[in-house]
Amino acid sequence: MSTTPGEPNLLVPGRPAPGSGTLYVTDAGGNLQRTVHVPQAGGAAASTATRTDPGFFRNLVKGLHPLRQQTRMAMAMSGLGGAALALDVAATLNLGNPFLFYDRRELWKEMGGRLESGRSDIWFSYFQDVGPNWKGQAADLLARRVRFNTTILFDSLQRVTGEMSGAMQNQFKEVLEYDLSVFGLYAASAPILRTLAAMSGHPAGRVALISQVGVFASALGNLVKQFADVYMACEGDLNKVEQKLNDVRAAFFEQGDPARGHRELTLTPAVADPAHIRDYWQPAGEEEGR
Repeated sequence: MSTTPGEPNLLVPGRPAPGSGTLYVTDAGGNLQRTVHVPQAGGAAASTATRTDPGFFRNLVKGLHPLRQQTRMAMAMSGLGGAALALDVAATLNLGNPFLFYDRRELWKEMGGRLESGRSDIWFSYFQDVGPNWKGQAADLLARRVRFNTTILFDSLQRVTGEMSGAMQNQFKEVLEYDLSVFGLYAASAPILRTLAAMSGHPAGRVALISQVGVFASALGNLVKQFADVYMACEGDLNKVEQKLNDVRAAFFEQGDPARGHRELTLTPAVADPAHIRDYWQPAGEEEGR
């Protein structure tokens, strides 16, 4: 954009060149002081690291399969197969891949980091380059936007990313513990049940088998209850995040209702219009009225 010699050349936040995502900040003499790259949603800057599933869940299910076969055979031979098998299905069906929650935890952490980086870029760009060098209507308006709108929006978004990252960490931990509890129970019970099943032809052996299957079924019932506790803990975490999302909606939308449209958060285009720059921007060292 060409300007008259001595005129400042400034593109303010919210007015980057279409498609460029670049913010240019000059000093009072019109000299370029800083170029800030503004990440575009969905662009390369918004991409996250690709994490590889280590295969823990796949290996656990593979190792659990022969153990289940042994315990199910013993349950069938005990005569208590119906109820015990139902608990077996419920306990193992609720197994989950903890990596999925780990991946989402890292994703939300990365989004929180990018938000903080963006907030810092805006604050440093204004208070280091714009604030000390410019005054006038546009500078005052921009200061209010940076101090209030920017702070509120970034804080609201970062609360959501923090809560979601914490919720995914809790789920990662709970799902991993549940998986290990299931595998540990089957790994400890399968050899005992297999041995007792081989002795079930003897009355004493059959009594011992029935007793041990009863203990095993009780442990399976505790696992089902453990999963219910995990599920309710997840619901509680998501309920907290939903409350934070209400704050985000209030910050971004009129009366917090998306149907009413988003709040007007941009500066008037006139502050970047070369024909009106002197009406809105004055170098900090320039006397009033010049």
